[in-house]
Amino acid sequence: MKKVLVLTVALTLILSACAMAGLNPAAKAAVHVRPHASGSCTKNFPLITDCTTIVTTDPGISVDAFPVFFDLTEYQGFDYGMTFTSGYSCTFTSCSDLTIGTVLFSGDGVSHAWYVCQYAPVAVTGFGWIYSYDMICIVPHPAAGGPTVGDCHGGNDGVICNFCAGTNGYIGDDPCLPTATEPNTWGGIKGMFK
Repeated sequence: MKKVLVLTVALTLILSACAMAGLNPAAKAAVHVRPHASGSCTKNFPLITDCTTIVTTDPGISVDAFPVFFDLTEYQGFDYGMTFTSGYSCTFTSCSDLTIGTVLFSGDGVSHAWYVCQYAPVAVTGFGWIYSYDMICIVPHPAAGGPTVGDCHGGNDGVICNFCAGTNGYIGDDPCLPTATEPNTWGGIKGMFK
């Protein structure tokens, strides 16, 4: 009887650990930019299918900045923050079903959720109209940690690398190439979220 009980407890712990593991271990984040244009989530939204269609450089200072998560399997939510260098605030539009928080000032965090599971390799969570004078980046959510991707089964993954956008003459990162600061060890990845 003891052996059956021990085996049952061990199996329960293993299965619950598997259920909590995220399904997006290769998730990456980038900021897509374009000149500001009035629009919504269904109008003038950029078609982003993979890293080659993410534009991270714009010469202007008045831009729409789109947080893009890619190399996904599935998703149902995201936690992240955005930074930008300017004295202006951001007008942020969420494209998810439920949003907690908003990006108003540099460093603000936002959380998104969808009512049903999304099976897609790329997610564009919304966009912000920002006056930026150099770089716009996705950063950890100030309260929730992360940037994280929540899958449809309760698992969470941190992004393994992050690509900033450049404006006003600054050159953004190439989201199709690994960066010099991309962590490639478990310790390095955990260190991104301290």
